Amino acid sequence: MAQQRNPFQEGLYAGLGMALRTKERVEEYAKKIASEHQMNEEEGKRFMDDMVKESKETRTRLDEIVEQRFQAFIEETGLPKKEDIDKLTKKITDLEKKLEQK
Repeated sequence: MAQQRNPFQEGLYAGLGMALRTKERVEEYAKKIASEHQMNEEEGKRFMDDMVKESKETRTRLDEIVEQRFQAFIEETGLPKKEDIDKLTKKITDLEKKLEQK
């Protein structure tokens, strides 16, 4: 039986996959497709622009998914958030100051 991945891993792998697809690689692929389908210059440019735009939108959506899954992972595991640690640090500092005054 295959091991299940947690939401954090899923988001991380999805984000890494998209990160490997750079704008240049998307443009290369679009140029190749445009050439293979004998598009004229205007059609090829429009196709390439659409591919780059779709790539950016997909990357944005994946970033949002990774962020949501990461937040869910933090909540599921009970890891403290930075703001929680900052509050505790402030309380400790305040208590240390009070003890020094005595």
